[in-house]
Amino acid sequence: MTRTPPQPLTQIECPLCGNPESFDVMRVQDWLVTQNWFTLMECPRCTGRFIQPFPREDELPAYYQSEAYISHTDTKKGLINRLYRLARKETLRSKRRRIEKASGLKKGKLLDIGAATGHFLHTMQKAGWDVCGVEPDESARKRAKDHFGLTLFPQEDLKSLTENTFDVITLWHVLEHIHDLHGTLEQIKRLLKPSGILVVAVPNYLSYDARYYGKHWAAWDPPRHLYHFTPEAMKQLMASHKLRITSQKRMPLDSFYVSLLSEKIHKHNSPIRGLTVGKISWLKSLFQPEKCSSITYFGRVES
Repeated sequence: MTRTPPQPLTQIECPLCGNPESFDVMRVQDWLVTQNWFTLMECPRCTGRFIQPFPREDELPAYYQSEAYISHTDTKKGLINRLYRLARKETLRSKRRRIEKASGLKKGKLLDIGAATGHFLHTMQKAGWDVCGVEPDESARKRAKDHFGLTLFPQEDLKSLTENTFDVITLWHVLEHIHDLHGTLEQIKRLLKPSGILVVAVPNYLSYDARYYGKHWAAWDPPRHLYHFTPEAMKQLMASHKLRITSQKRMPLDSFYVSLLSEKIHKHNSPIRGLTVGKISWLKSLFQPEKCSSITYFGRVES
């Protein structure tokens, strides 16, 4: 899938596929922490998008220091966060069922990268899985320890884990955050058992809610989200690391959550409109699942 750029190509290399040229799509803002603006670029070869300027790795932690960043804080403040917590129980059950179906296992060894405060790992542990988690944020690791007794490891410890160890490795809305994208995928490939599966969930900018909200789409989330994927971009990225996408599934509730968040960014901030846009996006994804607001990809190491 190759797209014709609407603007002239510039000499900025795509961090997903290495294509030396990309084009400017729009300006997007960090509405959460700094209010700084970033340029969203698109690669005409793989269709992936990425932000410019691309922050240094040591600059990123400051952009997560907000009580509104729910995956690290578990805050209960505000309607959207309360709805998120209400939906989380069913979402966690759905994740467990999908993993068991894709892996063919009821129990096994699982690594969650970007484990946040540990809710998913706790769910899998209660179901009998042997779990391990990696989380770069120290405060999130502490919450996982305090609430669930989970000992999560910092990101740099990924390299010290034993190869061919895990039946399942998961990244739930994490891949778009990882600065060393290609190095991490190589580590994942090393850690998976030959029969193991990789599970990656990411936002999808081909969705109706992304088109509707434009620059106000909450899932742009710069610069915490460094990259943005389409099914084609994910396929090319995984293939470059000899990982094969075997299936992909919709994350239907995400259209509602992202639309409500987008309304907070939008100057009119109408929750009713957010729910309406979320429902339209959800309905459209029933017939075009490749255009769901978020997609979970299941993959294996190529034999």
